[in-house]
Amino acid sequence: SMARGGMGAVSDAIAASGKSHGMEIRTDAPVAGILTDQGRAVGVRLENGDTYSAKIVASNLDVKTTFQKLVSPDELPAEFNRDVTQFRVSSTSFKINIAVERPPRYSGFDSAASGLDYPAYANIAPSVEYLERAYDEVKYGWYSSRPLMAPLTVSLVDESFAPQDKHVVSIWGAHAPFELKDASWDDERDNFSANILSVMDEFAPGFSSDVIDIQTLLPADIERIVGMPGGNVSHGEISLDQMFFKRPVPGYADYRSPVRGLYQCGSSTHPGGSVTGVPGHNAAREVLNDWRKLK
Repeated sequence: SMARGGMGAVSDAIAASGKSHGMEIRTDAPVAGILTDQGRAVGVRLENGDTYSAKIVASNLDVKTTFQKLVSPDELPAEFNRDVTQFRVSSTSFKINIAVERPPRYSGFDSAASGLDYPAYANIAPSVEYLERAYDEVKYGWYSSRPLMAPLTVSLVDESFAPQDKHVVSIWGAHAPFELKDASWDDERDNFSANILSVMDEFAPGFSSDVIDIQTLLPADIERIVGMPGGNVSHGEISLDQMFFKRPVPGYADYRSPVRGLYQCGSSTHPGGSVTGVPGHNAAREVLNDWRKLK
């Protein structure tokens, strides 16, 4: 499934719904800190010095940003601070956006048999061995020479993404470490992008000859642009020891926090990322349960 108009359309829909119920939205207003009083969240302070009082504060940020940058560690139990510090956020995923003259034409796709002209979405991960080898190189501080990839030609399902007769291919893939061993991404970025095009050519012959422009977003780019530590789009590793009652930390998996009135509603909470809306839904449920008890 895909949001027509891009992922921003999901945010726009939420905003429109909220505004219809009287919600006010401030943008270009970075939060510098969460205000507390005797262990209770009472509002936020912006970078420009403005303050806003509130009965509750709900943070959609990742757990590290919320509790290591916006809340004083003195307001939090030592055990909680330790667990937040140990919460793993490293990521080896990358995102590549490519403007092309025409959609990739995969040699393994039989359009005649399927009755379709073209698959908008594909997975390049032909075997378990392929997946294992793609990960093997990153274990030693390097990037995958043949990464696993999921190309999506978004312009085939939403014409607003590209001019007429042109297309945009968005590729999520793995693996590319945050930092390289004995090398710099400044020197290797172009080589990595060339690897991506080489793999695409293998499965969709001639793809690279149709490329108009390419944008390569590595984990460090995602951290810098979007503010997700480690470039992790799920706000933390999705692994068994960081899921369910342990996400983000034991004892605070119920969307609450050690600070009364401060709630967590981002992807650091259960069940993680992937635009399910579940963290926000569950956090809102707990806020409503506590609303009358909060003074």
